[in-house]
Amino acid sequence: MHEGALDQERVSFNNSSQGWWAKLIEKESTYKWILLIPLLVALVIYMLYPTFYCLYMSFTDYILRGDPNFVGFDNYRNLLHDPVFWSAAGRTAMMVVICISVELLLGMSIALLLNREFKGQNAIRGLFFLPLLIMPLAMSMFWNYMLHVQFGIVNQMLDWVGLERIEFLGKAKYALYSIMGIEIWKWLPFSIFVLLAGLRGLPKDQFEAASVDGAGFWITFRKLTLPMLKPLIIIIILLRTMWLIRTFDPLYGTTRAGNSTELLDWFVYRVSFVFFDIGKGSALAIFSLYATIIICAIMYRNLIKAMDKNA
Repeated sequence: MHEGALDQERVSFNNSSQGWWAKLIEKESTYKWILLIPLLVALVIYMLYPTFYCLYMSFTDYILRGDPNFVGFDNYRNLLHDPVFWSAAGRTAMMVVICISVELLLGMSIALLLNREFKGQNAIRGLFFLPLLIMPLAMSMFWNYMLHVQFGIVNQMLDWVGLERIEFLGKAKYALYSIMGIEIWKWLPFSIFVLLAGLRGLPKDQFEAASVDGAGFWITFRKLTLPMLKPLIIIIILLRTMWLIRTFDPLYGTTRAGNSTELLDWFVYRVSFVFFDIGKGSALAIFSLYATIIICAIMYRNLIKAMDKNA
């Protein structure tokens, strides 16, 4: 009798515990939070904590020795009077504008060509996709060799047509534009295939109606194609802006920020890990983060407006 009572108690306890867990999972709101807990923990550990720690260090003068001393906004005030910082920020802004403009113009042109039916279209699309498969650092080292003034194939081709060799990465007037060219070559396929996917998804009935009304290619493109692709264009600008502000690998594999090619992210690296000025480097990183957030917020508002118009 005593053993039977214990068995009944175990069964009742198991049933009650299983019932409690089942009820917890059956609640939709609770179940969502259970699934989100691992993601939230990873977010706190790998994103929020480093961000707030960097924010705290930006108010100190810590240089990898002793204890951090709180200096308030001194690091930020010093940045505003630092000509090297403004030069790096200006080059970064110029690179963002030029790279995105060229990528959108070339990407749209190539996407329109690839949107046609022709023999070998899958092979050609696959070739355009290849630059995205190359690691950024390997890509920059590859172009460093290609643009070499003595051994690079680009200068050898200039020799073949009777032109003088150019120090693409060795002179300041060419180096930054060469870095831009490398970055455009790497990420142009991204714009091409995003826009190509958008072109493939456009409704055909409106274009057929425009063709019946006698609308030419340019009018159809300006009045129909471009407005419908505006959300995708904004997404490309948004993502490429975030990536270009953090340009680092092309510099590391080529000029090491020499010949007037230092960009904002390299300046953060140099201050933090070459001069070990963690306070100033953290202030630079926070400034870069704020600039990115502001630009993304503006582009996000434009994206929502464009999506509402196309809805």
